[in-house]
Amino acid sequence: MPSAKHQNWKARWSLDETETRATHESGLRMSVQGDQVVAENAEEVALLLTPQHGPHNAPAMVQRLMREGAQMLIDPYARGWRN
Repeated sequence: MPSAKHQNWKARWSLDETETRATHESGLRMSVQGDQVVAENAEEVALLLTPQHGPHNAPAMVQRLMREGAQMLIDPYARGWRN
């Protein structure tokens, strides 16, 4: 059973037309560069999240978002996340 806290997380992401870039509502941008998925602005987003979530939680939140973004770009159909 999925956690209610993170339910519908995929709705917070948008993919560009070519599906080589994913953008989270927090502003985190992930892109495909060669054969890797790279966070373009992870440090910036961590700084933006720090005032509300604290310096101990913000980096962990960004890491989770990076995993989500990579999953959206690598295999968005893996768990029925796309219709």
